[in-house]
Amino acid sequence: MGDGGTLRRSTNARGVYVFVMTPMKTALNRKGAYRIDTGGLEKNARYFAGVKGRKTLVICGGSGEFYALSPSEVKDLAAAAVAGVRGSCRIVCGIGWSTGKAVKMAESAQDAGCDALLVMPHDPVVARGEAAIWRHHLSIAKAVDIGIIPFRAPRQLLSIDLVRRFSRLAGVVAIKEESNAVDWVRTGCRAIGHRVPIITGGGENMAPYYYLAGASGFTTGMANLTLPMSIEMHNAGMRRHWKSAMELRDWFEPLTTLRGELGTPMLKAGLEMMGLAGGPMRGEAQPQPAVTPTSRILAAKDRARVRRLLKKKGVF
Repeated sequence: MGDGGTLRRSTNARGVYVFVMTPMKTALNRKGAYRIDTGGLEKNARYFAGVKGRKTLVICGGSGEFYALSPSEVKDLAAAAVAGVRGSCRIVCGIGWSTGKAVKMAESAQDAGCDALLVMPHDPVVARGEAAIWRHHLSIAKAVDIGIIPFRAPRQLLSIDLVRRFSRLAGVVAIKEESNAVDWVRTGCRAIGHRVPIITGGGENMAPYYYLAGASGFTTGMANLTLPMSIEMHNAGMRRHWKSAMELRDWFEPLTTLRGELGTPMLKAGLEMMGLAGGPMRGEAQPQPAVTPTSRILAAKDRARVRRLLKKKGVF
């Protein structure tokens, strides 16, 4: 486990966290699931890396169908993303499951060249309480020399005391908050004295409120399609330009509304319209209903709606 101060400074975990889709092919693997498209992910990562501004690519996260991926697939996707960005932006890789499996995934992601790890909640660990959650993260942090990011979510509501403890752990470079608790962000920032950044969920619609509370980065699936505008949102929040931030929030609202209706397949369809890799969703049951797709592939009429809105917004 690396030195905390040096690791945090080098990671500088602020900015837009693009929760990158996992491209899939229509061909099936031996288990009858769609095959991952590593070449497609490398292509997409290269495109995202070329957009100016502070951003981090999160692969194999919730929107990236982590819970439908095998550890070997996560390893292959990590290598593809690293190859795509060629060192021009940071890569965070989702890891999880049992402590032993998570440690092996962490080591594989580090070997692939990832910069940090997002520790996805694992219900059996969560059920054993915060002492077990701490031990789980500590084991991962001790196994690697890259940063880790604990995940505060509705199914893993980390207490302020545990967040304080995480903020003192050398390997922790940020805390991800995705429990829709705006006021908690302010409490959390004050409690840890801004030792590590708090990165929030909720996408662009919630970003201004979280930044006002002290966040310095946000996660977003929509940035797969709108990364330049998402970076503008981050810049406005960091500069405390609240009028601009709220205007951007309003610009995003129709997109957020449509995604709420169509689910994550909207983002994959949009990527395809941009000439990038998308493909179907695996559609397997996931522990996070918020990211479970409504269908595997958008119907033609829904694709037409997405195309009209993206054209109206100037995405392509």
